[in-house]
Amino acid sequence: MNILKIPLIFVALLSSIILFSCSKEVYFSGISETSFNEIKENYQNINYSKEDVIAIIGPPLIKENSDNLWIYRTDKKTGIAAFKQTAYNKTLKLKFEDNVLRSVEEIELN
Repeated sequence: MNILKIPLIFVALLSSIILFSCSKEVYFSGISETSFNEIKENYQNINYSKEDVIAIIGPPLIKENSDNLWIYRTDKKTGIAAFKQTAYNKTLKLKFEDNVLRSVEEIELN
């Protein structure tokens, strides 16, 4: 076996490990964006109750105003663990009247 092939194989293996370890990853936190979009697009046609909202996107981060204002957050970041970039960062306000969802407000925090 050629002595030069061993270091060349080692360098190629080490380079591929470094390349794959630096690949971008996606990090989500908060509620699912697809679940929120489902509610956002349909709340005017479907009378979602508080129980329906909890079943679709889960319990709120904060409840205010006599349990009629619910606040959620969601964000998405890409990159490696040390260098993340924010793709979106949203706060979501859901307002209820008589246990029915009446208003959905999305606040962009980027």
